[in-house]
This record gives sequence, C-alpha cells and structure tokens, in this order.
Amino acid sequence: MKDISIIMINYNSASYSMNCVNSILNKTNSDLEYEIIIIDNNSNEQDYDRLNHFCKGVACVSLIRSRINLGFSAGHMLGVQKAQGSYIYFLNNDTEFLNDNLRILYSFMESNKSVALCTGQMYDSNKNFKPSFNSFPTLRRALFGASLLSIFNPRKYPSRKRAFTCPVQVDFATGAAMFVNFEKFAEVGGFDTNYFLYCEEEDIAMKFKQAGYSIFLIPEAKFIHHVSKSTIRDLRIEKEFYVSLFYYHKKYSGFLEYKIIKLLHFLKNVKRAYKGANYLKISLFILKGAKMGNSLRHGQKIALGDR
Repeated sequence: MKDISIIMINYNSASYSMNCVNSILNKTNSDLEYEIIIIDNNSNEQDYDRLNHFCKGVACVSLIRSRINLGFSAGHMLGVQKAQGSYIYFLNNDTEFLNDNLRILYSFMESNKSVALCTGQMYDSNKNFKPSFNSFPTLRRALFGASLLSIFNPRKYPSRKRAFTCPVQVDFATGAAMFVNFEKFAEVGGFDTNYFLYCEEEDIAMKFKQAGYSIFLIPEAKFIHHVSKSTIRDLRIEKEFYVSLFYYHKKYSGFLEYKIIKLLHFLKNVKRAYKGANYLKISLFILKGAKMGNSLRHGQKIALGDR
C-alpha cells in the first residue's frame, strides 16, 4: 500500500512528462511512499520510446501503453486499476511542482476527512497567478458571470481573481491537478468515461457534492501548469468541449435549464461569427445537438504495434 498514486497521461508530449516526473522527484519529501503511473494514450512510436527509456531509469514510475487514445477519463481510470495509494493525484503531464505538493495536500486531506478532493494554487509558465477552481456551470453563472456572483455571494462564489492564503471551499478544482481520497472516489464510481475531453472535473465534483463531500483549494501547494501544451485546440477540440458540456447538463440540469444554456451558447457563437468561419460551424454544430455520438472518442484507431 502506498500513501499516494500519481496518475498522468502522456500523448505525444514526452518532454513534459519527463519534466513533470523530475519536478515531483525533486520537490517531494522522502518520507512519503508514492508511485507515479503514466498512461501513454497511443502516442507515436518515437515519443513513446523516448518516454519508455526515461521511465526504465526511475524506480517509482510505471508506464502503461494503451493501444487506443482513451481520452482523459478512461485514460485515468486505466491508471486507477493499477493504483495502490490511499490518495490519487490526477496530474496533467504539463505541470511542474514549485514546492512539496504531495506533503502539503496529503497532510490537509489526512486532517480533513470530509474532504474528497483538493488542489493547489496554479501558476502559468511565467509564474503568474492563474485560477485553479471555478463554480459549477449553472444557468445563473451563464447569465450573470462568476465575477458578478462573487461580489454578491463571495462565500458561495469565491473570487477567481484573488490569490488566497488559506484553504477555501470551492465547487470544483482544475482538472490539471486533482488530489482525491481513493475510497471516496471509488464510492462515487470514479470518472464518467463517456467524457473524452472536458467537464470531467465538473462531473466528479458534482458526484462528490451529491455524496455529501467537499472540495478545497489549498493555496500553500503551488504548481505551474504550462497551459494548453498537452492539447492543441482546433475546431475538432472546440466541438468536443460542447459535446462534453451538454452531456454534463443533460445529467445534472433540469430540462428547461439545459435548453436555455444550449440556446445561450448557440447565440454566443453566432455573435462571434464575424471573427471567423469556425464560430459559425460551432453554432451549427450546437444547433444539430452536439451529441455524444459526435465525440472524438468514436474516431480513435487501434495501434497494432508489436504483438
């Protein structure tokens, strides 16, 4: 049994994965027993071979090669099946520790048993402050915005523009760094593997909320997220965002709220159509339903490789 299992996904980004592992090794207190599980989501052979060579030289690292790109949720759930930790740290491979995240988050969770998930304070590549949490994507937030809501109800809607110094309860944490209690994660069934990209953090947070558990930001734990380095956004990725978003609302929003939110996103993209054809394409995609059947998941190919 380990204290912590760190699970990260690699997809044609071995340099980031290696840098992330090195930051963990360099910043973590040696009294914690942890393992690092890397899921390679069917990267090209050159990238995989490079990462595989690196991992063979690090005792606490296990590399699992998937023959198909499983996406975020299913990729991490593959790692969960191998995890031996009391806590699991779902960590983007394009992150980098600035201090001993594992010790700080582990100590907080050990002292707060009603908490299911926590995260640290995020910074960008230039070490500028970036918000690492958000409020649930409700109709109220869509209509008024999180900034306005935080003015009238700062306890329910903590400001994302300020740097906190003490732990604060939040709706959900960034998917780049989610430190979870394994037992509670297992209790709610883990990640919904219907999500390929996006909204996984909102979904798991809602599951925890419905089970009576809370989520916290722990500002003392600091990390860099080299944002958007592991996923390049294009039209296909933008469509995937709406597939995930509307699937989330089908699960957790009422019928009328779901329809209004869908209309708002349609109108938002129509208004931006003058900026480029992709906005119009997204509008039409939403109009047609942005259904789960359109997910990138269904276009993945199985790599034959060495058998």
